[in-house]
Amino acid sequence: MTAAVTDQEIVGGYRDARARMLAIVAELDESSATRPVPACPDWVVRDLLAHVTGIASDLTAGNRPRGGDTQTWLDAQVADRRERSLAALATEWRDSGTRFETMIEAASDRLWGLAYDTVVHEHDLRGAIGRPGGRDEPAVRTAALLGMRILEGDLASRGLPAFRLVVDGEVHVAGEGEPALTLATSWFEALRLLGSRRTTEEMATSPGFSGDLAGSLRGLVHMDLPVASLGESTLGGAPGQDAAHA
Repeated sequence: MTAAVTDQEIVGGYRDARARMLAIVAELDESSATRPVPACPDWVVRDLLAHVTGIASDLTAGNRPRGGDTQTWLDAQVADRRERSLAALATEWRDSGTRFETMIEAASDRLWGLAYDTVVHEHDLRGAIGRPGGRDEPAVRTAALLGMRILEGDLASRGLPAFRLVVDGEVHVAGEGEPALTLATSWFEALRLLGSRRTTEEMATSPGFSGDLAGSLRGLVHMDLPVASLGESTLGGAPGQDAAHA
């Protein structure tokens, strides 16, 4: 089993990622709103911000997916905000995000996935505007461990053996039995490798993997992998090194 992540780490990860994203957006002009997001090829920067804002606004207003159709609910949040400025979206998220933090703190057992999602999207935003950083923040470790929860479910549903993650001397295992694959890397690279933010070639050539990557890959990948590299890999450095910290 993976290490426990505390309620405070989960809400703190969301709060800190939101604050960093809002600080970045405050420095952008409106022309940046239409920059493509390489990690989310269907989106531009405005759409990414609409996504994280819409989730917080809808849930704090009691607007939840109907009949379990989460994708339609998420798509509507982006579509409904497509004509808004970055400044307007940031104002909305400052308000609803503060209230959403309270919700996460009260129900982290149900809402932890949205804290994970926000940290992931912080780095998607950074990639879209060419401003890497925040890779050594505590939220990255928290999100990587939350990603191990997702991985654990994927491994179980596909009948695959356990997976071992080793970062800075910490060892975390997802799944049951003897791990068939080990990844030794930094927290940031773990977050991106296990979050479907690396190409097939980058996954295959990562020096951090040892064991049966080919056999385990369908349990590690829960989204389509990028066609082209996001250009953010730190695999050339030592585990834990932030090659582009800002």
